[in-house]
Amino acid sequence: MNQNTQSQLKTDVCIVGAGPGGALLSYLLNQKGISTMLIERQPHLHKSFRGELINVDGEAILNKHGLYSLIQERGALLLEQIQYWENGQIIHTVSPSNGESHVGIHVPQDHLLEAIVSHAQQHSSYEQVHFNTIMTGLLRDKNGQVVGINIRQNGVPASIEASVIVGADGRYSAVRKHSGMTPEIRKHGYDLLWARIPAPVGWEPAVRMASMDGQQLALFSQFGGYVQIGWNIPEGAYSKLREQPIAPFVDKLVSAFPCLSDSVAANIQSWSDFVLLSVESSYCPSWAQDNVVLIGDAAHTMTPTGAFGLNAALEDADVLSELLVQMAADQFSSTAQLQKLQTIRGAKVQQQLARQVEMESSFQQRYESFL
Repeated sequence: MNQNTQSQLKTDVCIVGAGPGGALLSYLLNQKGISTMLIERQPHLHKSFRGELINVDGEAILNKHGLYSLIQERGALLLEQIQYWENGQIIHTVSPSNGESHVGIHVPQDHLLEAIVSHAQQHSSYEQVHFNTIMTGLLRDKNGQVVGINIRQNGVPASIEASVIVGADGRYSAVRKHSGMTPEIRKHGYDLLWARIPAPVGWEPAVRMASMDGQQLALFSQFGGYVQIGWNIPEGAYSKLREQPIAPFVDKLVSAFPCLSDSVAANIQSWSDFVLLSVESSYCPSWAQDNVVLIGDAAHTMTPTGAFGLNAALEDADVLSELLVQMAADQFSSTAQLQKLQTIRGAKVQQQLARQVEMESSFQQRYESFL
């Protein structure tokens, strides 16, 4: 990238955000020979990311494009059951649906992104991800039309001219903000504490659920011998919770899953061993405006419930790639095609958002029905 001039960079499609949706879209477009630039604000692909469960929809997209086998080579873990626990005992299990081999697949984000990017590098048209690159605003011509984005790469201002700008940059999307597309935000009444600890010997790959003080506690087996803990707490309660000793809190975790006792004692010793996620969902009434389009969390942020978010981003990228191929055939002369992404995907996304609300509101009742 030439950093000495402000406006020499040019591409057909500029994708902001090298998460799963952005990386997959970049790969698919490069396969079709469409000039694409993928920018990422972080200095590498090894980003902190907690939504790492692939469901059957995401698996189908990755298989469709020959990527799942490459991910498997790097490492993935099939989760065999959903288990409901009470006082250290399994009280109910959910097995895979007919014809399915798992209830979810844990794929470390590093493995997912590296598989996509390394495979993309086999195409001569592929351009490396531009790391340390922050979008600072939209680039407009003298008539006020959006013709690209302004960026800062390694602290140096520059710009990228593009026929289409894709916001794949997450729940706090800069593309969405600078485009003036405002999402409808919904709070869900709870926040989430995350922690990751080594799994005990003999820990079977599953999703484990329990109820703590009427709140959902979920454990997810992870590739590499880890357990991810997702613990719902009342919205806004964390500041007061932190004022209390942590021991009684983690004692509840151990009482629910006694086999975690040693790992919890060694790895959760203070509140700083948890990460707080403020839980909300959102939906943009419009995912596209002129030549700017949003995918994934930028268009529709989901809560962790049901592990829909990552998979929805992959589905968005798959559909949008086909629309952009059609636009490229006409030299991107019309951006009306971008509106079709929401036409095709919107109903399913809204169903998933509604499903999350239903799952969250019915968890305690469903759990108690197993007792």
